[in-house]
Amino acid sequence: MGRTARVSRDQVLDAARETFVDRGFEGATLAAIAAKIGVSPAALLRHARTKRDLFLACMGPERDDLLPLGFLDQESGAEDPAPVLRRVAETMVPFLKEKLRATVARFVYFKAVAGVGRIPLPFDPEVRPTPPQRNLGLLESYFRRAVRHGRLRVSNPRAAALSFLATIHSYVFMQEVMHVLEKPLPLSEYLDSVLEVWMRGAIAVRGRKTRAARSGGGR
Repeated sequence: MGRTARVSRDQVLDAARETFVDRGFEGATLAAIAAKIGVSPAALLRHARTKRDLFLACMGPERDDLLPLGFLDQESGAEDPAPVLRRVAETMVPFLKEKLRATVARFVYFKAVAGVGRIPLPFDPEVRPTPPQRNLGLLESYFRRAVRHGRLRVSNPRAAALSFLATIHSYVFMQEVMHVLEKPLPLSEYLDSVLEVWMRGAIAVRGRKTRAARSGGGR
């Protein structure tokens, strides 16, 4: 008889987390989790006594990096802000999608189990600053540097950072939760419009002709 494949606890928790997020607590079987890493269902029980214990272990506070905007510390503020803001969005959207799906999985389970307590967040909300606060701070600091270098014109960098992140959060929420569009809008198209507003402004000021008007466009 062949030996049971050896897997680490991290491998078990990663496979379990992915399965619980995809299938929910009831739909995620030990066999499905075990199949992801090529072991028997019994092998999983060496890391957790029951499926419930396995869920609590893998869906508790996250162990991975919750600061996707850490790269902003490397930006001086003198560079063109447009590619930086696009990278912020392209980094945050998949991050938010992953965390949203995991949070929903936690919500469904913890809401149904008496005595477990409130819905757990992927971080300890009592430890300040929280990861969301730190990500906001990273973007705010970058905005302040960009203002000093004359690359951004915003009177309130904190409000501007909150506004930009809220725009990205809304994109994920409106498409992944509310399903407001029959056909999802590609992120690239969305970012083109967002950056157009940031770079040129969307409100036409009276008395100031648009570029199209000056060139005779639209006739």
